[in-house]
Amino acid sequence: MDELSEATTSTTPIEAEELRAILVRAVRRICPSWLAGQQQDLVQNACLRMVNKYAQDKESVTLGASYLWKVAHSVVMDEIRRRKRHPEAELEATTQQEPAAVHFSPESGQARTEMNVAITAGLQRLKEGRRWAVLLYLYGFSLDDSARMLGWNTKRVDNQRYQGLRELRAYLKERGLEP
Repeated sequence: MDELSEATTSTTPIEAEELRAILVRAVRRICPSWLAGQQQDLVQNACLRMVNKYAQDKESVTLGASYLWKVAHSVVMDEIRRRKRHPEAELEATTQQEPAAVHFSPESGQARTEMNVAITAGLQRLKEGRRWAVLLYLYGFSLDDSARMLGWNTKRVDNQRYQGLRELRAYLKERGLEP
């Protein structure tokens, strides 16, 4: 905080570039490593807060080191809270390469259709609770989400899912299909 206090203890007004440089250093110190890619956005938000505060009340705004530190800290903490409230799926970096073309033969299409029909028939043979547990699993729902949707505890969902998948595999094996 030495650089911050040195730059802001002078009696002369701070220029915009100097203010931004101070906020960059403050955000860099406060920002966790997993949020490092957003540092410039956070600095921009801090600058906007400063401008808005100054526009509201020009006389009461003092650009002391503690005030700049509080603004930077507040912006970073608000972003962390926002991300915890609304988690976003991080997109993986895409490459410039074209994806490999996938060619399906008529036999593979027929095998897929046959497998889909057999899975549907196998699901119909399951008891209703097991069927729901397996369907939610196949659609990608987590154990907790499935338990919440079915109104069961997670142990029951896990058990019904396990038993249902075991029965479905056995049914497919009887038909000569390997999942």
